[in-house]
Amino acid sequence: MATAIIPGICELLVPIPYNPLENTNIYLLRGNDGYLLIDTGWNSDDSFRALGEELADAGADFKDIKQIVVTHAHFDHYGLTGRIHQLSKAKIYMHHMDEEIFRTRYAVTEEYMRQSEDWFYSNGVPRHEMPISRMSYGGPRATGLPQQPDVHLNGGETISTGIFNLKVIWTPGHSPGHICLYEPKHKLFFSGDHVLPVITPNISLPPGSPGNPLADFLKSLELVRNLDVTTVLPAHENIFHDLPKRVDEIIHHHEVRTDEILETLGTGAKTAYEISGFITWMPELGGVKFRNLMPGDQRSAVSETLAHLRAITVDGKVKVTTRNNVFYYQCT
Repeated sequence: MATAIIPGICELLVPIPYNPLENTNIYLLRGNDGYLLIDTGWNSDDSFRALGEELADAGADFKDIKQIVVTHAHFDHYGLTGRIHQLSKAKIYMHHMDEEIFRTRYAVTEEYMRQSEDWFYSNGVPRHEMPISRMSYGGPRATGLPQQPDVHLNGGETISTGIFNLKVIWTPGHSPGHICLYEPKHKLFFSGDHVLPVITPNISLPPGSPGNPLADFLKSLELVRNLDVTTVLPAHENIFHDLPKRVDEIIHHHEVRTDEILETLGTGAKTAYEISGFITWMPELGGVKFRNLMPGDQRSAVSETLAHLRAITVDGKVKVTTRNNVFYYQCT
């Protein structure tokens, strides 16, 4: 059932199949001429049907949607955009940095998967465990490029419905083009996956990336920490109210993770895969050992470890050596 946040803004829940998060929180904002939708949800018939029912409960229909603002191009946020666009012809807004995700996640080629497997092998994943590097690819969702955005955002823009004005804040980390939206009049912060109330967002180093996503993420957290906000509207889990407190908790989580990695490297050089085996994953849920993670989660864990290793290598705390085409990390 659609939940009213304030007059003119509703939260809609769209299910994510086979995912412990259960739903993506979609936000519907009234405008002078129709509605604005923040994110769209997973591309499945069940999710599409659920979104239609949620819209109807809020007094709207697909054809009434005039604008779609996408926080980032991951499947559970962008998936239904094309189907909604077909019915509504809504204008689609997305940060230009996330278009690369279309190539690497929506239209995956065998060549890209081979490169991905080579990347994981070079970071210590045994060849017989290479299927973990494929778990985020393939399947019915990788059937071609999705609906392209009409407006490429950079951050700093204001998107208006005529009733609400949303300031676009570029917050890279969880994805290169992740954005948050700030509505200053009502002190609302639509945080996407940048700030979640319970779990910490996945910050991964994609195969072959030259970037430093963890450093980007931590800088982005500081950017939003002191906004004048009374209500945080995340893309998953529950609505919450203390943004600075949650930002500090997430930063602390990454400091603890970094210390854990450095302690692990105190016993000698290791690959990212080996390091992943010493880390306690999902601490907010009581902690899970790497070997007990599902294959897709193991892939994410190695990618998260690599994001931390990239950050502390850039900081000069760790150095990288190569042995038999495999990367090993050790303290400096």
